[in-house]
Amino acid sequence: MNIKQIQNSLSRGAIQVVSQDRIRRLEVCAQFSNLGYTVIPLAEVNFSQAPLRARADVCVLLDQKSISEFTLSVDHDNQQNLIPVLFYPALTNETQKEVLKSGQTTSYESMIPFAELNPQDSVDSIRRLLDSAIKYARLSQECADLISELNERSSRRLIGYSQVIQTLRDRIADIIHLKCPVLLQGVPGSELSLIAEIIHDSMFIDSHPLIKVNCNTLTTENVERELIGFYSHEESSYSDEPVWNPGRIEQAEGGTLILDQVNLASLPVQGILLKIFENETYFSPEEKQQKNVNCRVISTSHVSLKELVSQNQFKRKLAVILTESTISVPRLNDRKEDLALLTEHIISEVAKTEGTLPKLLTLDGLEMLKKHDWTGDVQELQNLIRHVNLVDSGSRLDAASLSPWIGSEMISNTDSLVGMTLREMEQKLIESTFARCGGNRENTAQMLDIGLRTLSGKLRSYGYPPRGGPDSKRRFKVKRAA
Repeated sequence: MNIKQIQNSLSRGAIQVVSQDRIRRLEVCAQFSNLGYTVIPLAEVNFSQAPLRARADVCVLLDQKSISEFTLSVDHDNQQNLIPVLFYPALTNETQKEVLKSGQTTSYESMIPFAELNPQDSVDSIRRLLDSAIKYARLSQECADLISELNERSSRRLIGYSQVIQTLRDRIADIIHLKCPVLLQGVPGSELSLIAEIIHDSMFIDSHPLIKVNCNTLTTENVERELIGFYSHEESSYSDEPVWNPGRIEQAEGGTLILDQVNLASLPVQGILLKIFENETYFSPEEKQQKNVNCRVISTSHVSLKELVSQNQFKRKLAVILTESTISVPRLNDRKEDLALLTEHIISEVAKTEGTLPKLLTLDGLEMLKKHDWTGDVQELQNLIRHVNLVDSGSRLDAASLSPWIGSEMISNTDSLVGMTLREMEQKLIESTFARCGGNRENTAQMLDIGLRTLSGKLRSYGYPPRGGPDSKRRFKVKRAA
């Protein structure tokens, strides 16, 4: 039975009673039980067992030996301080001296007793003291759980302990309680969307909407439909009335709206955004009235908005609104001391996603990663590890497995794939793999997990000579797909 079940079945709470004196232990257990508490009699302190710890709100120590054992447990696990400890009877000066001798390093203050019970106390006094201790324990545990949840949310996937990452964490902590718009600025491939999610998660303990809109896809024809909403005349079995489709602003109400790649918004689209966010209101076709923008706005940009304003490519007023608070995300090249930890994290995530065993990052592999110029930032590192995990069945991520792929245009420049057809992307992958295998068709087919005849047919269609024909033994360079 867990602690919540115990607390729900009791009017007061659960208490551990610890003493080697069986009669004394039973007397105190009977006294506390008559007051309406559930008692857990123990002959000795046994905090190492999680079930025993979880089943009690407070602990009452009855003799010197149990006190000594408790101080020893605190020395080895400071988390035990979260449970209030009461002494019954009160801890005398002589007992304190006995506790602290024989090499004990724990001080009386570090034991943090909640209070001391005295035999001459009235029943009401004991009950009030125990109730206060139990209430304190439950509030402390609830607070610890919430802090742990917030810390886990705010730090998830933000990997590294370099100075620039610590500065980034401090900057995030400074702005999470502000409701002003935030601009996240970083190079392509940096984790701007991740930082936006961290800010959102740090703001809200409960579930609140997180809505993203890609400004690169917004046009003057669809921007109001996307942001404000629209009616559609779809057939419905319930009503002949048109169906209202809420916009992203309404979907994000009470939460966060992310304007992704806001630097790519056209000037007419910027004008509509300015009209909405300057007045913080918009006209709702559904309610036929002005509504307030009730969400936090986080924008991401790979280019400085001030530079775009100076080039007349971005509206000055909109830039002022969106950059009220600005966070610059550091480049991976500026925090290469985080590469080991970051790479290990990505290896673990990729292995979990692909259902494979995590590779072991070797020292020569790490040195190669540190020497590389990460123009594609974290996204390039993620693509590299995913690709090596796919084509290399070895158990190590070393220099030998990285060297054929590190710096590959196919991996580092992911933006070059935008706008390509599936056939063009397939050709680029096959040609790149074929070149890195030195023209060896067997190795290429094995890496791509396709048949040898299929590979040969693809290469012939790309203009490569047939196998065994003239020039079939030459080493090929990567050709650009048409």
